Amino acid sequence: MKLCNLAALMSIVVSYSAFAQPVSWKEFMSEKRASYTSVGNPKAVGVEVSFDYPASWGGADGKRPNTLYQVTSEGGRGFELCNLVIKGIPVGTTVTPQDVDELFDPLGLRDFTPDGGKFISGAKTTIDGQPAAWVNFFHEIDTAGIRIRSIEITYITYFDNKLIFFSCSVGESARKPVEELQVWYKAYFPLFQQMANSIVIHSKWKHQQ
Repeated sequence: MKLCNLAALMSIVVSYSAFAQPVSWKEFMSEKRASYTSVGNPKAVGVEVSFDYPASWGGADGKRPNTLYQVTSEGGRGFELCNLVIKGIPVGTTVTPQDVDELFDPLGLRDFTPDGGKFISGAKTTIDGQPAAWVNFFHEIDTAGIRIRSIEITYITYFDNKLIFFSCSVGESARKPVEELQVWYKAYFPLFQQMANSIVIHSKWKHQQ
């Protein structure tokens, strides 16, 4: 890498690390949080789930069929956002533990990448003790004549014949260098990870009472 390019990249790193990340990250880690709960939302298909997000972010009901809620940085005006989506598995379908294990098999996680997206990485994990996986991908779309690039991480959790998707992304005009977007994503990844870690599937615990 040429020295001028390295210097430019380092300036981006300093910019995002010093300003963008701490505003939301430190806020979240200092307990300045807001919470969303799916109670009363018909899109939740009977699942009570909650998650926390930085208090300075704006939240709104999702406009698309399966999207319960969306939170966006800078009071709803920013370019970092997270969505909560719940999809039911067809009624009558019997799902075994082996089926769930195969669903989150690392070799099959590419299937969760949307059309046109480029799979980066993925692995099994757990969310609130439930089987889960995460998938990281790059996406570039044309919307209303504007090309937008984004890097997203989606956490997929299985519970009671439902799939819970928690997706977080950073996005920018395709005119900006991909390297800048990568640095931006890395700055926000710790926050996205902690927001996913705050998910509680209350229905699970109520069933166990």
